[in-house]
Amino acid sequence: MRGRVSRYWVKLNPKPRKRLEAVVRRRTPQHWLVQRAKVVLLSHRRKSISEIAAVLSVDHQVVRRWVKRYLAEGYDGLKDRRRAGRPSLIDAEVWQKIATVVVQSPERFGVPLARWSVRALEAFLLERYGWQVSRSSISRFLRSMALKPHRVKYWLNPSDPEFDKKAAKLCQLYLAPPPRTTVLSIDEKPGIQALRRLRPTRQLRAGQPKRVEFEYERKGTRNLFAAFNIKTGQVLVWVTPERSTPYVQCFLDQLVRCYRRGPMVIITDNISTRTGAAAAEWLAKHPRVRFVFTPKHGSWLNQVEIWFGILTSQALRHRSFANVAHLTRAIIQFARHWNDALAHPFEWTYTGKVLAA
Repeated sequence: MRGRVSRYWVKLNPKPRKRLEAVVRRRTPQHWLVQRAKVVLLSHRRKSISEIAAVLSVDHQVVRRWVKRYLAEGYDGLKDRRRAGRPSLIDAEVWQKIATVVVQSPERFGVPLARWSVRALEAFLLERYGWQVSRSSISRFLRSMALKPHRVKYWLNPSDPEFDKKAAKLCQLYLAPPPRTTVLSIDEKPGIQALRRLRPTRQLRAGQPKRVEFEYERKGTRNLFAAFNIKTGQVLVWVTPERSTPYVQCFLDQLVRCYRRGPMVIITDNISTRTGAAAAEWLAKHPRVRFVFTPKHGSWLNQVEIWFGILTSQALRHRSFANVAHLTRAIIQFARHWNDALAHPFEWTYTGKVLAA
C-alpha cells in the first residue's frame, strides 16, 4: 500500500552521521556512494521511503534496499558487493611470481637487462615457466600493485659521519644569520661550454616552438666563480679560464675588498683549494673571515647552486656563443641584470633534519 510508513528507518549516532556527511561533501567519492549516503541521512531525518525516493528521483525499491543494507551491515553495506563474473584465466601463482621477480634485478635471473620492462617480463615468463601472459595483463597487474619497474630515481647515501650536524649548522645560518655579519655562499661552476650553433635559431611562431639547431661547434670553456649573499640575494661573479688555487685566492681577495667591514662567513664545499695549506694561510691573513664547510656529498646545501641553476636556465641554455668572450659577456650581463632587477634572498625550508632515502 503506497504512502504507508516503512518499518525500515535509520537512527545514526554522531560518528557514523559525520562520516556519511563527509562523503556527501567531498568531491572525490563515486556518485553511487554519495547517492547511497544521502539515502541513509534522509532516513535518519525520519523521511519516509516515498519521500526519499521523490527527493533523490530514484525508485522506492532502491531506497528500501540501501536502508536495509545499512541497517544490516553498516557503512560497508553501502559498497558494491563482489560479483562472481568470469573466472580468472591466470592462476594466482603467476601473479605471485611476477610480484617476486619484478622487484629483483633481471641479471639475477640470467636476463642481461638493467631493469624489467613489460615485454621482457612477458618473454621471461614464457621461456622460464611456459606461462603465456599478455603484456596488457602484466601492465594492469603492475599498476594495481603500484610497481613501476620502468622508473629509476637517483639518490645518494651520505658518507659523512657528521652530515646531520654540519647540515643543521648550515641551515641555522640560512634561517637565522648572525647580525652585522656578511654571509656568502660561494662555489665555482667549471667547464661552461661556449657552443656555437651551425645554423641560426628560428624564433617561435604561432603553433610552433622555438627551434634550435642540433649541431654545434665547441669554442672553448670557462670557469665561473660566484658568491651569493644570503641576506640580500646579490651575487658577485668572476669568469676565469680555470679554477686553480691562485684564481680562488684572487676571488677571495675581491670579496674581502667588496665587503670591507664586519665579520664574514663564507659557506663553501670541501674542495682542496679551500681546505689546503694555501687556504689556511689566506685565512690567517684575514682573521675576520671564517669558512663553514658543507658536508661531503652535500653541495646541494650551498645556496649559490640554486643561482647557478637559474643562470643556466635563463641565460645559457639553448644559446649560441661565437667564442668564450661572448660567453663571458653573457654571464656578466645576466649577473648585472639579476642584481638590478631580480635579486632576492632564497626562502630556505630545509631545517637540517635527517632526510628519508
